[in-house]
Amino acid sequence: MSRKRICYVTTSYALFLYLIKFGYNPEDIFIFTGSFPKDISKNLDQTTLPLINFADGPLFAPLDSIKGVGKNIVGYGKYFYGYLKLKTLLFRKTFRKEVSVYGHAHHTFSYMFYVNEDSYIIEDGVENYVREIKETHKINPIIDGFLHLCGVYFLSQNEGFGTHKNIKKIYLTKEHDNPLIKDKVEIIDIANCWNSKTKKEKEDILKIFNINYDDVLKLEEDSVLLLTEPFYEENYLTYEEEIKIYKDIINHFKDRKIIIKPHPMDYKDYSKIFPDIPILEKSFPIELLNLIGYKPKTVASIICTALLNFKNSEIYVYDGELNSEYLNESRDVLNKMLKESR
Repeated sequence: MSRKRICYVTTSYALFLYLIKFGYNPEDIFIFTGSFPKDISKNLDQTTLPLINFADGPLFAPLDSIKGVGKNIVGYGKYFYGYLKLKTLLFRKTFRKEVSVYGHAHHTFSYMFYVNEDSYIIEDGVENYVREIKETHKINPIIDGFLHLCGVYFLSQNEGFGTHKNIKKIYLTKEHDNPLIKDKVEIIDIANCWNSKTKKEKEDILKIFNINYDDVLKLEEDSVLLLTEPFYEENYLTYEEEIKIYKDIINHFKDRKIIIKPHPMDYKDYSKIFPDIPILEKSFPIELLNLIGYKPKTVASIICTALLNFKNSEIYVYDGELNSEYLNESRDVLNKMLKESR
C-alpha cells in the first residue's frame, strides 16, 4: 500500500521547516488556512481551509445580541464548510493509502488527522515552548466524537502540542524539557538541513518562497534588521501599542540604517507608517536570508524565535513594556533560549 504525505501548516515558517527537513515533493498534499500568504501558496498545488478562531466565534460569542448570534452562525458555517471540504479532499487523495501527517496539531481541523493517523509536529515558533502541554484528555468516546463534530476540540487542544498517542515525533529547533514530550522531540538544525540539499533542491525551495539571490545581494549588512510581529492582527496589542514598540526600537538605533522585515501574518502597511525606511517583502521566512548569505550586523525584535538563527549578528530583544501576559512570558522564554544558545 502506497504512503501519502500531508503537510498541514498555518505559517510560512513551518512550511520552510518542512521543506528543508523532508524536501519538496509535488505529490505531497499541502493544506493551508486562509491566513497563509497567498504569494507563497500559489506556487504549490494546495487546498485552503477557512481560518476559524473559536475564541471569538462559535460557542464563545454571546447570544444576547444579533451580532453574537451572527458570529456563531457564520463561524459554524465556515467550520462545516471546511470540515466537508477536508473530508472530500482526503477521500479523493488518500483512499486506500497509508498517510503520514506533518505540521501543526493545535489548530482547527488538526484533530481530524492525528486522532486517526501517524502525525509529526513541526515547530510553530515560540508557541511550542510557552503553551501548556497536557496529557491526552477524553470525556468518553461518544461525547468526545460529538464535540469534535461540533468543532469543540479546544477542550483538549493542548495535547496537539505532542502528548496524543498518534503524535510520533515533534520537530523543534531547540530542546524541550517537558517530561510529557521530551522523548518525542527531534532537533532540526536549520543550517545542516539546508547545506545537505543539492543546488536544485535549494532552488526549488527559494522559488516557492519567491526569493531572488540578486535582491538579497543588494541588502546592506551594516544595518539593523527589524523583525515585526502580528500582535495587532492576533489581538495581543492595540495598533498604537505595537507601532510604539517599533518606534522605540528605531529610536534606539537612530544613528543606524534600519531595514524592516514584516512578519508573514503582519498586514500593516509599513511603507506608509515608516516611509523613509526600506521594507522587505514580508511573506518568506527570515531564516532564508541568513542561509543564503545575508548577515546583518544587528537583528532586533520582540519575541521572534528567528533571532536564534542569526548567530553572527548582535541580537536586540525589546525590553520595554508589553501589555500582555502572554507576550511577556514569550519574551522571557526567548531570552532564556538566546542565553542558552550563545
